[in-house]
Amino acid sequence: MKSGHIIACVTVLGVLASGVSGVAGRQNASQFRATTDVVIVPVSVKSGTRVVPGLTAVDFELLDEGIVQDVTLRMVETLPIDVTLVVDTSGSVRGRALEQFKGNVRRIAETLQVNDRLRLLTFAANVSDASGLQSGGVALDVERIEAGGATSFYTALAAAVVAFPLAERPQFIFGFSDGADNMSFEQPGQVRSLVLRSGNALYLQMGQSRSAPGREAEKVLRDAAERSGGALYTGDVTAGLPEGFERALTDFRTSYVLTYTPRGVSRSGWHNIVVRTKERKYTVRARSGYDAE
Repeated sequence: MKSGHIIACVTVLGVLASGVSGVAGRQNASQFRATTDVVIVPVSVKSGTRVVPGLTAVDFELLDEGIVQDVTLRMVETLPIDVTLVVDTSGSVRGRALEQFKGNVRRIAETLQVNDRLRLLTFAANVSDASGLQSGGVALDVERIEAGGATSFYTALAAAVVAFPLAERPQFIFGFSDGADNMSFEQPGQVRSLVLRSGNALYLQMGQSRSAPGREAEKVLRDAAERSGGALYTGDVTAGLPEGFERALTDFRTSYVLTYTPRGVSRSGWHNIVVRTKERKYTVRARSGYDAE
């Protein structure tokens, strides 16, 4: 693949080999200190399939290690966001499909707000940073992207979470794959552990697997996505990348961001977070914890 700087699989493996609470934990610890000990928690609230608008901070209850915290609230739609696209360019994307893919990526970039930022990771056998971090609202240069090879989806997701430092703005990862992973050394459980120790909201669009291993992997990744405040969508992915991305981005932009300075809890180790609304009939998806080491 010649789609940009290759993030070698061995680099991601080295991160994972150092322990989930190692590099990933240290990154989050640095970010935790760098933000004056402010924890950022994306939260999606729905009644059935409908987004619940108009909530305020007093409508939420957030517990850090069982201790109720004082929170402030903003809507994601009022904030600039960082978007990481993780897109399959394996052997299933060739010829006309590749040209459509390039057009889709340009369309996505142009629909973002100018204060947003976008990064494109492509994956086949290797994972490549195809764009670097770019401003939203402008077309990406995707002409050098080529397709072919095996599918290393789990490695790509791990790279998206680990390879880039967090910023003081909502982080949105959208992963798209139309095939089963047949190359990664990482397992879905390792990806889930990394996601849960990050501040990223993970959204995935995947073809629905018919095999037992595939269904189990889907279950683990769905859990990772939902516990990050995101979601996993399955089914026919031939409808195209823009539609799936727009669905996920709309869900993300209509969510809330809770922030708080931890009170009455340790400043080290893993912290479990529980977020709920005082109106208990609503369905809440939120980041489930952070590592303060």
